[in-house]
Amino acid sequence: MLKDEQKALFLELAVVAAKANGNFDETEKEMLIKFANEMKIAPKDEVTKSEDEIIDELAKICGKKEKKIILFETIGILNSDGEFDEKEAEHLAKIAKKFEISQEDLEYMMSLVSYYVELFDEIVYTVVDEDEE
Repeated sequence: MLKDEQKALFLELAVVAAKANGNFDETEKEMLIKFANEMKIAPKDEVTKSEDEIIDELAKICGKKEKKIILFETIGILNSDGEFDEKEAEHLAKIAKKFEISQEDLEYMMSLVSYYVELFDEIVYTVVDEDEE
């Protein structure tokens, strides 16, 4: 759905998000590789622009739909390590503000991602037989 320039910038934003709390763990690195592979672009774990430059460029070249996709994916990245702290919340609020997405909509999006994770975990728990482990 994203165009090439949007993909490259999203991946840079994903790197910034993954490092937002100072803890860049294997789960987050794997998620970045997964994103890169899905978008058919080279994986990266360093950025070439500042966070503000990345967000500003994305805000200019993306429509509302792409902005929401990027924000949903960023929420997922920030939740992938099982930790969500104040720095990560500030990071999301900054993106939402520059993308002209209200705090109320951001909170709703975050609740949807939490619900999705809980539902996925429940499905896995239901499907996996403890005897097979």
